[in-house]
Amino acid sequence: MSRLSTPPVDKLLTVFNTAWQRVPAYGTLLKESGICPSEVKTIGDFERLPILDKHKTFQRFSMHELCLDGKLCKTNWVLTSSGQSGIFSFGLYDPPGAADYKQRIDEALDAIFNVRTRSTLLLNCLPMGVKLYSEFCTLGETSVRSDMACGLMKTFSPYYDQVIIVGEPAFVKHLLETGIQRGIDWKTPLVHVILGEELVAENARKYIEGILGIKTGAAETGIVGASMGVGELGLNMFFEVPPIGQIVLLRRALHENRRLRREVLGFDASTVPALFAYDPDRCYVEFIKGKLVITMLDPSRPVPMVRYTTDDDGDFLHLPENLRGLLQAEGVDYDALRKLPMVMITGRGYFAAAGSGKVYPEEVKEGIYHYPELAGLTTANFRLIPGKKKVEVRIQLQSDVEPSDKIQEAFAEAISLYVTCPVQVTCHPYASFVSGMGVDYERKNDYLKP
Repeated sequence: MSRLSTPPVDKLLTVFNTAWQRVPAYGTLLKESGICPSEVKTIGDFERLPILDKHKTFQRFSMHELCLDGKLCKTNWVLTSSGQSGIFSFGLYDPPGAADYKQRIDEALDAIFNVRTRSTLLLNCLPMGVKLYSEFCTLGETSVRSDMACGLMKTFSPYYDQVIIVGEPAFVKHLLETGIQRGIDWKTPLVHVILGEELVAENARKYIEGILGIKTGAAETGIVGASMGVGELGLNMFFEVPPIGQIVLLRRALHENRRLRREVLGFDASTVPALFAYDPDRCYVEFIKGKLVITMLDPSRPVPMVRYTTDDDGDFLHLPENLRGLLQAEGVDYDALRKLPMVMITGRGYFAAAGSGKVYPEEVKEGIYHYPELAGLTTANFRLIPGKKKVEVRIQLQSDVEPSDKIQEAFAEAISLYVTCPVQVTCHPYASFVSGMGVDYERKNDYLKP
């Protein structure tokens, strides 16, 4: 197994004892695993506990069986997962949990953007169902309606010191492009962006920074940061900020400096995984056989989670001392990052194959955004189709763009910078994209579904 630091044994055992004594479903799972709960007393014992997932919990048991004392608590709200796997999972928030959640959001926003002292318009552009709360920001809930978000920007942004947009990368791209068409100068207000829902290509961040006039890692010109939440566990479980800019600068350095990338990620790394910090007082993180496993450390949670895997691939990030000079030359504060518990998340391991070659969506995303002028021609929606000799990459173009050999060849060249497996790139008009025309941004793109 892989762990980063000394485990908080007392907290882990408290959460475990609460779960087996008070949660019917967990007692059943322990019995089936042959675990005697009273014998779990050390971190070694804890590491022999079963790994839970959506199938073993939310798909198998009724909601009340997963809750403390086998009863659905007084619930202020329910946070649902995306359901992309075909199974929905749920995070429940009782009144104390809801209050804590709201406080966490405001504390994070203030630590990064100083929202207590700077008037802030917060646009929640996440798909409907993902709620944000803030006592200090003016909150605009637009979901994935770009026209509504643009309307709010044009009308209200002049009255605020700054704007924070929260959304999924492809939708934020769409929103910013729509705003340009509607006469919005995105470089005039101070605009920050928090990206979530799916892993962010570093070239996508560069594309968004270019539209907003942002200098990477510089808070005074705006921040484009990423966050990773888990519906059944909580939002913003993993984050790039705070500290301001440093993780973003690290990822950019690894992205652009081949020597540095090979030193940290290995010789064959053509892309950089998502890099995040996390709060070790909130959750205990493990990687078991390369899979992310989380134990939430609050024993009062309505649905305790002990060794729950999100099915994401990754590992802890270690920055050896011999990289200090290389990183500092790239403007990265080595000492600040060494103090952080950090992880690398590579995705779910999905790929399309051609012979023994593999093409991952994360590689193709980097290629699609590699040249900003090309990125502007596409919705960023694509599909990977396996083949005997080549993987087909089908790219959906914007509604006002017609395919041409020149565009197709340019995308093929850009994608080949990140993909070593042979690919055949085909560009499709928006209305006749063979994998479905509609891009409603309500659901994550399934890049491997024809």
